[in-house]
This record gives sequence, C-alpha cells and structure tokens, in this order.
Amino acid sequence: MPIDEVTWTNLESHSCTTYATREYVAELNVSPWNSQRTKICMSTRVVVHGRPHWPSRCEYRSGKVIGHFAIDHDEPDCVTYWSGYRNWGCTAKGSKKRHIEQHLMNVPANADYKDFCATTPARFLDQEFSGADSCVNSIWGVYGQWFIDDPSC
Repeated sequence: MPIDEVTWTNLESHSCTTYATREYVAELNVSPWNSQRTKICMSTRVVVHGRPHWPSRCEYRSGKVIGHFAIDHDEPDCVTYWSGYRNWGCTAKGSKKRHIEQHLMNVPANADYKDFCATTPARFLDQEFSGADSCVNSIWGVYGQWFIDDPSC
C-alpha cells in the first residue's frame, strides 16, 4: 500500500442502533492537519461483511478522524421481531380505527427500545408496516401499537 493511500484502520463494531443495524466505527489514516479531512472521510468507503459502505457521519476527535457506519446486513444479534398479536378492537365507536398490539422481542440490552419499535417491520391483516405507530415499555416488555383504518369501527 502506498504511503499516501487513505484507508480505514481500527474498525470496531459497536452497539445495535435500530432493526438489524449495528454501528461500526473506524479511524481514517489522514493527517489531522488536512483541511479536507471531513470531505475525505465522507468519500472513503470501508468494507464490512464483504460489502463497501459510506460513512453516515465523520468527526474529528482527539486528533483523529473517526467515521461512523450504519451496517444493516449480516447483523443477526440486532434483529428484533414481533410476537403475541393482539387485536384490542375499535379504539372508540365511530373512530374508524382499530387498535393492534404486539410484543417486541430480542431488543438488545441497553438499546433504545423506541428506535427498534419504530423500525421493526410487521405484517398483519394483509398489510405491511415499517414499524409501530407508538411503543410502550412496561415491566412485561416493550409493546408496539398500531391504530389502523377500519371502516367498521
């Protein structure tokens, strides 16, 4: 590798951030005195799990250029899923809304449950959802709630 080639070093996996996504952090071997360091960082890809990725953001910290990467494949420990479908019926007479609730499973320890609740896909009543409309965290776990259109309500 040529001495002036820009590469990522010290690639580390960090915590899960959303459904099936983990943050990775790496250092860029660019001079901290280079005035273009952020531009260089944002235009340099890193390979994780055999695929190239652009940084989601870059920062200058303690004399180092640090890139942050949101890796959304091959991260099985970050995959959450819904269980225990429950139809609570109409939200109110004449509301035209039905209340559905499901238990969110496999939320990583110390993770922000709201981010996982909002990004974990669901499918029920012949509809697909990218995440819950709202989330409740109780002593029994995290529950996603949907309020879907239903003309019979």
